[in-house]
Amino acid sequence: MPVDLQHEAENNLRYIREAMERAERVSALSGIGGIAMGSCAFLATAVASTFPTLQAQLVVWIGTAFISLLCGAAATWLKARRLDAPLLGDASRRFLTCLVPPLVVGAILSWLLWPTPQNVLLPAVWMLLYGCGVMAAGTYAVAPVMQMGFCFLGSGLIMTALPIGWENFGLGLVFGGLHLYFGWQVYRNHGG
Repeated sequence: MPVDLQHEAENNLRYIREAMERAERVSALSGIGGIAMGSCAFLATAVASTFPTLQAQLVVWIGTAFISLLCGAAATWLKARRLDAPLLGDASRRFLTCLVPPLVVGAILSWLLWPTPQNVLLPAVWMLLYGCGVMAAGTYAVAPVMQMGFCFLGSGLIMTALPIGWENFGLGLVFGGLHLYFGWQVYRNHGG
């Protein structure tokens, strides 16, 4: 039986194309977005420090998380548009599939710990879960993203050992500092 070389070549090219798409990295992540997120965190530290209770401070941080996500998403959309890169391609879907579950777990744990004395653990829990999500999602992004996730994990572990009263400062230092540093790395080395 003769081999249809044209059909075989098309199958091979399809396989190669699909393998390359699976290996694709998210290139539209915005360094400017990371810098904006870090700036929001530093601002949140200042605002939250004006509130006397941890719960009131954490409310500021929850609001900041939503604002930061909007800043990061908007900056990523603008970068993708500028680079004419697909925003919701296969790599982006895999990135979000890795990032979103730990964030949902963080929201659930926040709900459960909020009314208890263990709410002092929330900043460390947030850092640990965000670190897990960013580190996992980083397998589909440029290298600084995974490195940032690893730093969040380490910071979350350190946060568990700090005495009570350091929560707001720790959140600002870690979320602000890491987003600024790694946002700058993405901006400088990965096209904005």
